[in-house]
Amino acid sequence: MFQKIYNYLKSSPLEQNKRLLICMLGLLMLFALVPRIAGLIINPDALYHNDGMEYRDIAEQISKGNGFSVTYYRWYEAVPDVKEPLRTDFSRPPMLPLLGAALFLLPFDWEKSAIVTVHLMSLLCILMVFLLGREVFKNNTIGFLSAGIYAFYPYSIYHSLCWSSENLFLIFFCAAWLFLIKAVRNGFDWKEAAGCGIFMALATMTRPQGALVFILLGLLAAIVFFNALRKEKDQARKIFRGTAVFGVSALIVFSPWMIRNWYHCGIPSPFSFYGAYSFAQASSDVSYVTYKYVDTPQYKEKTDEAWDTFHKAKTDALKEKKAFTLIEADPYWRQWAWEYIRENPGKMVFIIRNRVLHCFRAAPNAAAVSPKVVIILRIYFVIFLALILCGLWYARKNKAALSLLIPPLCALILAVPFLMILRYRYPFFAPFAAIFAAYGFYELCRRFFNRKLCSQ
Repeated sequence: MFQKIYNYLKSSPLEQNKRLLICMLGLLMLFALVPRIAGLIINPDALYHNDGMEYRDIAEQISKGNGFSVTYYRWYEAVPDVKEPLRTDFSRPPMLPLLGAALFLLPFDWEKSAIVTVHLMSLLCILMVFLLGREVFKNNTIGFLSAGIYAFYPYSIYHSLCWSSENLFLIFFCAAWLFLIKAVRNGFDWKEAAGCGIFMALATMTRPQGALVFILLGLLAAIVFFNALRKEKDQARKIFRGTAVFGVSALIVFSPWMIRNWYHCGIPSPFSFYGAYSFAQASSDVSYVTYKYVDTPQYKEKTDEAWDTFHKAKTDALKEKKAFTLIEADPYWRQWAWEYIRENPGKMVFIIRNRVLHCFRAAPNAAAVSPKVVIILRIYFVIFLALILCGLWYARKNKAALSLLIPPLCALILAVPFLMILRYRYPFFAPFAAIFAAYGFYELCRRFFNRKLCSQ
């Protein structure tokens, strides 16, 4: 039996038969749609989780020619005595609203179009994980296993139910990493460097956390450049050219949004202006209470109380200061964050320690879901983590594979100053972890079959 299985795997059917590979990917996507469609049938409200209504509102205003605007005030905004019917938005990045605006131009109900779109994005995520896994290990089988593991990763299913930015970010981010690996392998080819810059900018304009990746890649490029400058100047020139093309390409993509921000608030930033508020919320009793009462029966009561107290006090203060836009409020949010850090060093140590640990958390807090769900998720993640560690060990000499550690590192770094919840970790972790888990599974199976054959 082992001989037959091993002979079949050794023949590499997915490597030799392109038609079989396409059929297998098609079947995988069909099976992956089952829990996604079922999820929306069971919980149709999930479509608007994670700020979905807000993204929809901005998209509708764009489609009406009102620009990036919103029609209501958010929980972190001070409300003037006379409400404005329409206000310029500075909180959300542009890519998901632009996609939503395009759906308003279709001759179909927007919500139905959005449901179809989130499923299509989910399938595209699976395809991107396949392409990235295949490129890293130059192996269709590992690419397919990566896509299969990702397709049924619990959070990939959950985010395929929501009109939120995570999956769109993941598509752009994986595409950028695909171009990055190809560019490095091909001597910092300028075309592939340009592709990396374009998709990395699109990812950052979907979720601003992508900005940290620019910084880390810039530092790595500088280190490699100066190292090459001492040994091989021709290689250093290629690195410099590729990095310059990467930066210029990204700047071209960023420029319309930068011009828009410059026009509306005098700041030519390629990002949204949500960071100061997020920093203040992360450095407050909201975070302290969240981590203090996680997994306890008092979790919801205590966090709701801390949330309401914090936001009422801050929005009342913003109203007194007549800071009704996020641009006007930003200096105050930063000020309050730094005041809390200075006045509560002990609490901040507790918050940061738990926030970093949260990055490695297997499942939501037990108070939020049923104990059975928590047990199932934690068993799943123990197996998943074991496969990831195996993949890391077997791929420790593969530089392309080791580059996949950069995105999870970004999630860990971002967890220190900003609020950390598991959905923020998802696009930085899921596709790359799935690839390592797939490689770990592949190598374990290969070595197991080899050992069985040797013992016969």
